[in-house]
Amino acid sequence: MRLNDDVAENRRLTRWADLLPRAPGQRGAIHETDAELVELGDGRLLALTVDTVCEEIRLGLYRDPRTAGRLAAAAALSDLAAVGAEPLGLLLSVTLPPVDVDAVQEAVARGVAETVAAAGTFVLGGDTNEGDDLSVGCTAAGTVPCGSQLRRVGISPGDLLFSAGPLGLGAAVAASTLFAGGTLLPESALAPPCRIAHGIALRGIASAAMDTSDGLVATLDQLARLNGVALHLTRPPEELLDPRALDVARRLGLPLLALLAAAQGEQELVFAVPPQGLPALEVAAARLGWTPAPVGRAESGHGIVVNGALFDGARARNLLGSSGGDLRAYAAALVALTR
Repeated sequence: MRLNDDVAENRRLTRWADLLPRAPGQRGAIHETDAELVELGDGRLLALTVDTVCEEIRLGLYRDPRTAGRLAAAAALSDLAAVGAEPLGLLLSVTLPPVDVDAVQEAVARGVAETVAAAGTFVLGGDTNEGDDLSVGCTAAGTVPCGSQLRRVGISPGDLLFSAGPLGLGAAVAASTLFAGGTLLPESALAPPCRIAHGIALRGIASAAMDTSDGLVATLDQLARLNGVALHLTRPPEELLDPRALDVARRLGLPLLALLAAAQGEQELVFAVPPQGLPALEVAAARLGWTPAPVGRAESGHGIVVNGALFDGARARNLLGSSGGDLRAYAAALVALTR
């Protein structure tokens, strides 16, 4: 399967890589890791990543600046978790709107602070600007021993897929906001768990890992493309969804698969483990008091297989763009695709 031809985001990222110089000490090709990895020369790799929350604010999905701060930090930290890195700290880049500046600043800071505290790290500094709309960007830095890093590449047929926790909460909050004014599930419910310790524990165990910042389907589609395998969803959506997400879907009459295919993710950690690695996974999970959730398995072939049929992951990932950024048109198209 060709990686870049039919997914708009992949084409855009590849074009950026073609337009910019590459560091000689950088490890891994484009798309292969959630965070960029650079050799430090002391047996460690520096892991770097950046995430920004602005589109969700512009579209009205997030209205509380605290949510923006919390999720921008969580998105960056989940990238570190997905490469098995231990965080050094975060840098912020915040554009504050002209109204209620102090209150907005305090709310953003509160959201960031609670997220970095859960990860056992700190904000090292950053940059502040003024503009029409709130924008919160976080750059996260961490380190991982050379050779121990987790990558998106490495899955073989027979490997088993897991999620570090329940899924669909990001999509459920978006659906609640869009269709019920946030009354079914408030945006404050979207508080991604910190998976730094889990990523570190998966070093040497997982054959691949990636976060679900764009939802489970986008994650599985990307992993299938990079590894040249078919990824079969072996558990029904109701067993994968957070109970709160399941409740929202049922009350709104949405297909359950839609909450796994929506572009609004929850920064969970999805990973693959070969069968011979399962005993080590059980030991690592027991040490953390953690129960990984089985998701599926890898087989020869290509794409995502749901209920025995190939699911059009590229179409799902391109829907928001093809809908012209209209959230209601996007939601209608997503529902039609997942019925």
